[in-house]
Amino acid sequence: MRDLKIRGIVGNAILVLVSALMISFIFMPMLADNNGVQVYSIAESMFDMNNITQVLGDNSLYYILAGAFMIAYLIFSVALFVMGVVSLVGSCLDRPRLSLAIGTRALSLAAAVICSISIIFLVFYHQSNGIYSTTFGYGIFVELALSFIAIGSSFVAPTKAHLFKVLENM
Repeated sequence: MRDLKIRGIVGNAILVLVSALMISFIFMPMLADNNGVQVYSIAESMFDMNNITQVLGDNSLYYILAGAFMIAYLIFSVALFVMGVVSLVGSCLDRPRLSLAIGTRALSLAAAVICSISIIFLVFYHQSNGIYSTTFGYGIFVELALSFIAIGSSFVAPTKAHLFKVLENM
Protein backbone atom coordinates (compact mmCIF):
# COMPACT_ATOMS: atom_id res chain seq x y z
CA MET A 1 0.00 0.00 0.00
CA ARG A 2 2.93 2.29 0.71
CA ASP A 3 4.14 1.98 -2.88
CA LEU A 4 0.72 2.97 -4.18
CA LYS A 5 0.65 5.96 -1.86
CA ILE A 6 4.04 7.12 -3.13
CA ARG A 7 2.92 6.60 -6.74
CA GLY A 8 -0.23 8.58 -6.05
CA ILE A 9 1.62 11.46 -4.40
CA VAL A 10 4.34 11.66 -7.06
CA GLY A 11 2.00 11.27 -10.03
CA ASN A 12 -0.55 13.75 -8.76
CA ALA A 13 2.07 16.28 -7.62
CA ILE A 14 3.64 16.25 -11.07
CA LEU A 15 0.17 16.54 -12.62
CA VAL A 16 -0.66 19.57 -10.46
CA LEU A 17 2.63 21.23 -11.39
CA VAL A 18 2.28 20.48 -15.10
CA SER A 19 -1.35 21.63 -15.24
CA ALA A 20 -0.36 24.89 -13.50
CA LEU A 21 2.32 25.31 -16.16
CA MET A 22 -0.24 24.54 -18.87
CA ILE A 23 -2.41 27.36 -17.56
CA SER A 24 0.42 29.84 -17.12
CA PHE A 25 2.05 29.19 -20.51
CA ILE A 26 -1.11 30.33 -22.29
CA PHE A 27 0.64 33.70 -22.53
CA MET A 28 3.41 32.33 -24.75
CA PRO A 29 3.36 33.12 -28.50
CA MET A 30 1.04 31.28 -30.85
CA LEU A 31 2.31 33.24 -33.84
CA ALA A 32 5.73 34.87 -34.07
CA ASP A 33 7.57 37.01 -36.60
CA ASN A 34 10.18 35.27 -38.72
CA ASN A 35 12.94 36.72 -36.57
CA GLY A 36 11.28 35.28 -33.44
CA VAL A 37 9.46 38.37 -32.16
CA GLN A 38 6.08 37.50 -30.61
CA VAL A 39 3.15 38.59 -32.76
CA TYR A 40 0.18 37.07 -30.94
CA SER A 41 0.18 35.07 -27.75
CA ILE A 42 -2.17 32.16 -27.23
CA ALA A 43 -4.21 34.27 -24.79
CA GLU A 44 -4.57 37.07 -27.34
CA SER A 45 -5.48 34.53 -30.00
CA MET A 46 -8.19 33.14 -27.74
CA PHE A 47 -9.79 36.29 -26.41
CA ASP A 48 -9.07 39.09 -28.92
CA MET A 49 -10.18 37.21 -32.00
CA ASN A 50 -12.08 40.06 -33.66
CA ASN A 51 -9.13 42.45 -33.90
CA ILE A 52 -6.65 39.74 -34.80
CA THR A 53 -8.72 38.38 -37.67
CA GLN A 54 -9.12 41.88 -39.11
CA VAL A 55 -5.35 42.27 -39.14
CA LEU A 56 -4.52 38.76 -40.36
CA GLY A 57 -6.78 38.63 -43.39
CA ASP A 58 -10.07 37.56 -44.84
CA ASN A 59 -9.51 33.83 -44.70
CA SER A 60 -9.09 33.61 -40.93
CA LEU A 61 -11.52 30.77 -40.22
CA TYR A 62 -8.70 28.33 -39.52
CA TYR A 63 -7.11 30.75 -37.08
CA ILE A 64 -10.44 31.23 -35.30
CA LEU A 65 -10.80 27.45 -35.00
CA ALA A 66 -7.26 27.14 -33.63
CA GLY A 67 -8.10 29.77 -31.01
CA ALA A 68 -11.35 28.00 -30.14
CA PHE A 69 -9.51 24.73 -29.58
CA MET A 70 -7.04 26.52 -27.34
CA ILE A 71 -9.97 27.81 -25.25
CA ALA A 72 -11.02 24.17 -24.78
CA TYR A 73 -7.40 23.37 -23.92
CA LEU A 74 -7.44 26.05 -21.21
CA ILE A 75 -10.67 24.64 -19.76
CA PHE A 76 -9.20 21.14 -19.70
CA SER A 77 -6.02 22.49 -18.06
CA VAL A 78 -8.02 24.09 -15.26
CA ALA A 79 -10.02 20.88 -14.80
CA LEU A 80 -6.79 18.86 -14.68
CA PHE A 81 -5.44 21.20 -12.02
CA VAL A 82 -8.55 20.81 -9.84
CA MET A 83 -8.71 17.05 -10.32
CA GLY A 84 -4.98 16.74 -9.62
CA VAL A 85 -5.33 18.66 -6.35
CA VAL A 86 -8.26 16.48 -5.26
CA SER A 87 -6.33 13.30 -6.13
CA LEU A 88 -3.21 14.58 -4.38
CA VAL A 89 -5.18 15.28 -1.21
CA GLY A 90 -6.73 11.82 -1.46
CA SER A 91 -3.30 10.22 -1.85
CA CYS A 92 -1.87 12.11 1.11
CA LEU A 93 -4.83 11.26 3.38
CA ASP A 94 -5.14 7.61 2.24
CA ARG A 95 -8.61 8.17 0.78
CA PRO A 96 -8.93 5.92 -2.28
CA ARG A 97 -12.35 7.35 -3.08
CA LEU A 98 -10.71 10.67 -3.98
CA SER A 99 -8.54 9.10 -6.67
CA LEU A 100 -9.49 10.62 -10.02
CA ALA A 101 -6.82 8.86 -12.07
CA ILE A 102 -9.17 7.70 -14.83
CA GLY A 103 -10.58 11.20 -15.26
CA THR A 104 -7.14 12.82 -15.33
CA ARG A 105 -5.98 10.28 -17.88
CA ALA A 106 -8.92 11.03 -20.13
CA LEU A 107 -8.58 14.81 -19.76
CA SER A 108 -4.84 14.82 -20.35
CA LEU A 109 -5.25 12.69 -23.47
CA ALA A 110 -8.02 15.00 -24.68
CA ALA A 111 -5.84 18.07 -24.01
CA ALA A 112 -3.03 16.61 -26.12
CA VAL A 113 -5.44 15.86 -28.96
CA ILE A 114 -6.98 19.32 -28.77
CA CYS A 115 -3.58 21.01 -28.84
CA SER A 116 -2.59 18.87 -31.84
CA ILE A 117 -5.78 19.86 -33.66
CA SER A 118 -5.03 23.51 -32.92
CA ILE A 119 -1.58 23.11 -34.48
CA ILE A 120 -3.16 21.51 -37.54
CA PHE A 121 -5.55 24.46 -37.94
CA LEU A 122 -2.62 26.86 -37.66
CA VAL A 123 -0.87 24.95 -40.46
CA PHE A 124 -4.03 25.19 -42.58
CA TYR A 125 -4.24 28.91 -41.85
CA HIS A 126 -0.68 29.48 -43.01
CA GLN A 127 -1.16 27.33 -46.08
CA SER A 128 -4.45 28.91 -47.17
CA ASN A 129 -3.21 32.50 -46.79
CA GLY A 130 0.34 31.97 -48.03
CA ILE A 131 1.73 33.82 -45.03
CA TYR A 132 5.50 34.06 -44.96
CA SER A 133 5.98 36.97 -42.56
CA THR A 134 4.91 34.99 -39.49
CA THR A 135 5.75 31.56 -38.22
CA PHE A 136 4.53 29.32 -35.42
CA GLY A 137 5.32 30.50 -31.94
CA TYR A 138 6.98 28.10 -29.56
CA GLY A 139 4.10 28.48 -27.09
CA ILE A 140 1.77 26.07 -28.78
CA PHE A 141 4.48 23.40 -28.98
CA VAL A 142 5.36 23.87 -25.30
CA GLU A 143 1.68 23.30 -24.50
CA LEU A 144 1.73 20.08 -26.51
CA ALA A 145 4.85 18.87 -24.70
CA LEU A 146 3.26 19.68 -21.34
CA SER A 147 0.19 17.69 -22.36
CA PHE A 148 2.37 14.64 -22.96
CA ILE A 149 4.01 15.07 -19.55
CA ALA A 150 0.52 15.31 -18.01
CA ILE A 151 -0.43 12.06 -19.73
CA GLY A 152 2.62 10.34 -18.24
CA SER A 153 2.03 11.65 -14.75
CA SER A 154 -1.65 10.71 -14.81
CA PHE A 155 -0.70 7.14 -15.67
CA VAL A 156 1.69 7.01 -12.69
CA ALA A 157 -1.12 7.58 -10.17
CA PRO A 158 -3.09 4.43 -9.26
CA THR A 159 -6.78 4.17 -10.01
CA LYS A 160 -9.58 3.75 -7.50
CA ALA A 161 -10.15 0.14 -8.56
CA HIS A 162 -6.49 -0.70 -8.11
CA LEU A 163 -6.40 0.89 -4.67
CA PHE A 164 -9.55 -0.95 -3.50
CA LYS A 165 -8.22 -4.23 -4.90
CA VAL A 166 -5.05 -3.86 -2.84
CA LEU A 167 -7.10 -2.93 0.25
CA GLU A 168 -9.24 -6.06 -0.15
CA ASN A 169 -6.18 -8.29 -0.29
CA MET A 170 -4.73 -6.85 2.94
